[in-house]
Amino acid sequence: MERTLVLVKPDAMQRGLAGEVIGRLERRGLRIVAMKLLQIDAALARRHYAEHEGKPFFPGLVE
Repeated sequence: MERTLVLVKPDAMQRGLAGEVIGRLERRGLRIVAMKLLQIDAALARRHYAEHEGKPFFPGLVE
C-alpha cells in the first residue's frame, strides 16, 4: 500500500479550497484514512521555510 501526505497551503485554506482539494483526491481514487487540521506557530513556519529566509516574500510565509 502506498501512502501520501497532503499539506494544504494557508492561502488555499483562506480561499476556502480545502474541500475542493479533498474532493479532487477522492475523485482520483485516493482514500483518506486520517486527517488533521492545525495551525503551526511562527517558529515552525520559519524552520519549514528556512531556505527562503532573506527573500522578499519570506515574511509573508511565516506570518
